[in-house]
Amino acid sequence: MPMTREQYLALGNKLAPAAATLARLRNLLLDPDTAMDEILRLVRLDPALTYHVVRMSNSVLFGLRERTDSLDIAVARVGLSEVFRLVGLAAVQQVCQNDLLRYRLKAVRIWENAVATAAAAEVLAGRAGRDPGLAYTAGLMRTIGRVVLDAVPVEETYPGEAEWPSVADWEIKVFGTTATEVTTQLLEYWRFPGDVIESIDAHFDPLASSSSNVGACVLNLACGVSARFGLDLPGESGNWICTPAKLTLAGVSEADLEDCATRARAHYVLLCASVV
Repeated sequence: MPMTREQYLALGNKLAPAAATLARLRNLLLDPDTAMDEILRLVRLDPALTYHVVRMSNSVLFGLRERTDSLDIAVARVGLSEVFRLVGLAAVQQVCQNDLLRYRLKAVRIWENAVATAAAAEVLAGRAGRDPGLAYTAGLMRTIGRVVLDAVPVEETYPGEAEWPSVADWEIKVFGTTATEVTTQLLEYWRFPGDVIESIDAHFDPLASSSSNVGACVLNLACGVSARFGLDLPGESGNWICTPAKLTLAGVSEADLEDCATRARAHYVLLCASVV
């Protein structure tokens, strides 16, 4: 019997508690009256998240010589503009702790794909006139549903693209839903911005809707950039073909895409360096 929405939400809260914190943090950062103490209290609610944020603040990315074990100092020295980025990376790292056995995926591949997609989406969004922070968030969060579905007690494993070219079709057969549907349900429950949810919901086929979902198209192209890096996920490659219609919807040219891919690779390397 397929799991209910409530069961998926409960499983998501168990597997990805830091993701909910990320949504709350964004709302705090958007409020100009938010005090630093409020941000610190929110992050401290999750000890594992606190640990990751402090550790990342000591990375080579910030070029600081003196290490710290204090969350207060960590947040103060990286700045509020970077806190959201660090919490996002920490949240995904928390989610990507275990291999996805039903998908035959190593945890590191899920992590690398999420970070590469986020980096590419953030860079592309700027060129497309979209909010880079929202695009970055969509790139990080888009595969959370796979982690949740992998925890469902079923015997089947994804056999690969040769037998099932579309992993979403396989998910419907096995789970009665798709990872994308689970992701959007979780993000809606956690009160992520509507633009993030809509981008993820339509990113496999951004041209299917009569409405112009530019955010979904940016995320689709970002996934294609990740595939160029060799960091794509099985069962998705057919969705990332770059077409003139996608470029038009996103408002970018082929030259823009090439330039963004180059800059996204450098951005990806820096983001990965922040967690070493």
